[in-house]
Amino acid sequence: MERSMYRFSVIIPAFNAESTVRRCLDSVYALPVPESEFEVIVIDDCSSDGTVARIQDYAAAHSNLTLLRQSENHRQGAARNRGVAASKGKYVLFLDSDDEIAPGITSALRLADQSDLEMTVLRAVSVDAEGQLRHEYRLPYPQDRVFKGIDLQSEYPYWCSGPVLYVYSRGFLERTGYPFAEDVLYEDCDFVNVHLYYAQRMGYCDTVSYRIHENSYSTTRTMSFKHACDYALLGTRMLAFYRNIEKGKTVYADSILEGGSYNIMKAFRALLRLGSWAEVRAFYDRFDARANRKDYLSYREPAYCWNRWTRFCLKHRTWATFLAGSVGFFRLRKIKSVLNSFSHA
Repeated sequence: MERSMYRFSVIIPAFNAESTVRRCLDSVYALPVPESEFEVIVIDDCSSDGTVARIQDYAAAHSNLTLLRQSENHRQGAARNRGVAASKGKYVLFLDSDDEIAPGITSALRLADQSDLEMTVLRAVSVDAEGQLRHEYRLPYPQDRVFKGIDLQSEYPYWCSGPVLYVYSRGFLERTGYPFAEDVLYEDCDFVNVHLYYAQRMGYCDTVSYRIHENSYSTTRTMSFKHACDYALLGTRMLAFYRNIEKGKTVYADSILEGGSYNIMKAFRALLRLGSWAEVRAFYDRFDARANRKDYLSYREPAYCWNRWTRFCLKHRTWATFLAGSVGFFRLRKIKSVLNSFSHA
């Protein structure tokens, strides 16, 4: 394996990020680290605004910045995969183009070196448009504790699954060989869970290393037939992984099963929010064309009772959607009646 040329690589996927990419890159180059020790790889995913021009300005001033351009839009998963393949750092960090990296990342890298970590959990904060603190992502772990990924999942099953909240050893990513899903939204649904399963040496750095800028217009806060379908597609990907892990890891396996099943059910519930029959048909067409049937139709355990619903949906689309809509309507009426009873109490 080629020896690492840099201490770490920062991988930034960008799509129409003209208004935020300058802030993002400013945060990287404000780090108290010599530029000879790290590289920045920005992958433009066919932006139609001034994103590329902004990045090229930085590349002209910083020799450690590489701009890669996608010939077609394949979404964040493909951009991140390309960045990992091109990286030459000992460690890999994922940074979203509308977020910021914080100086505490140097402490996280130092901890990774000292404890020979495969994944390092970062302490992060999220802020709103005015820069006000909204949420803090923090674990009650001492920094001298080395733990396994399945231990983290067992103790904190709802810990954030965003890939930006970890530092990864590039050698670990290469050994695992599990890429991001491409051409879909929510590409990080299974990436972190899979790597937590394989990680044998993890640590937590209790200094703020990442700033998430909340965006009310992000793709994860809107819904369309494609959003709903991609939830289902990622659910089947998680369930395909579930079949390949050790059945002895029951706690972890159950969390993977729960996550995959949740994605499937959330997708079909989302049909109630779609605006037309054309969108409903488009959902089923995309799901049936892209999903690997063996990933969601081959289970026999009682826990997979949702499979029967999936089969029915794909075979009798109109009836399935009508039934789902009817159930949703009656549940909504029930909820309203309960709320009314409280309001008149």
